[in-house]
Amino acid sequence: MIKAIILDDEKHSVATLAWKLEKFCPDVEVVKQFTDPVEALDYLKSSPPDLLFLDIEMPRLNGFELLEELGDNIPFDVIFTTAYDEFGIRAVKASALDYLLKPVQNQELKSAIEKYKKKGGKNMEVLFSSQPESKSNKIALATKESIEFVLPEDIILCSSDSNYTMIYLTENRKKLISKTLKDVEEMLLPHGFFRAHHSHLVNLQHIKEYVRADGGYLMLSNGQTLPVARNRKDDLLKMI
Repeated sequence: MIKAIILDDEKHSVATLAWKLEKFCPDVEVVKQFTDPVEALDYLKSSPPDLLFLDIEMPRLNGFELLEELGDNIPFDVIFTTAYDEFGIRAVKASALDYLLKPVQNQELKSAIEKYKKKGGKNMEVLFSSQPESKSNKIALATKESIEFVLPEDIILCSSDSNYTMIYLTENRKKLISKTLKDVEEMLLPHGFFRAHHSHLVNLQHIKEYVRADGGYLMLSNGQTLPVARNRKDDLLKMI
């Protein structure tokens, strides 16, 4: 069983999340519930869980301040739960396991728990760094429901959808985020991505084959095919 603690200053939020975990995540046991961050801090120091569901905006001590009080090498993972998506980037820098927007969606909650199990319950080594850049290489994918943090190598393809971008991930998953492909390209170019077409940004690691027929197209690791713009072929072939 995954031992979890919930900290949120709103009693109804604590009760709702505890109920959702019991109903949809049977391998999670909520061992303690708190609405007072100071009280929770004392408990966490003496009895750390496997996983902490942590609200951000709270009186006396907000979520980030609580984690700073705990110091480096925090021996548990953190999933932020909040009604405010403005904290997403700071959550990335805090190396959070996940970031869920309230009201927490059932599928997003289950996905966060699956992410914990897949990473083998490895706890955070360093939560806050004195360096200006984050030690995490994860990319934040923000939807209306949550912000998911993924490794660049788990992104196969990004395709333009007007002012949105569809992100195709490993394990046959995809997410539609409210960023243009140009914005996504700026985030991913340092991680081995290539603009093979004006509507597509591809991860070079996931290219399986370049087919010369029909004007030239790529076959990707997830079975998708991708056209290559005529003026991009030479640059692409040099890179792969």
